[in-house]
Amino acid sequence: MAAYPALVQLIRLLGRADALAALGVESEPDPATLSATQRETLAALVDGALENIAAELAGEAASNDDVTDRAAGLAFIDDRIAAFADLLSAEQGARLHDEAARLVEDWQG
Repeated sequence: MAAYPALVQLIRLLGRADALAALGVESEPDPATLSATQRETLAALVDGALENIAAELAGEAASNDDVTDRAAGLAFIDDRIAAFADLLSAEQGARLHDEAARLVEDWQG
């Protein structure tokens, strides 16, 4: 099951207020308590914002002091995507990786 911090980060990347409203909650729930309907809603939110999520993750990688080149940036992003594994479908994770890889393609290294 996904860790609470991963859900908090994903909701932040989706736009906290809108994501919480769409899920019908006032604050980030424990991932274990998400209903099937809430999981479907979360999947739809991710589908609709996938390019933005990838851009946000690439931006976070770019501003991280430990990321010094494209390979490190992709590793940083892949670690984040892996943390979301229980919250995303395999296809969403792959699409998110592919979009982020496209965004960091021109980084040096």
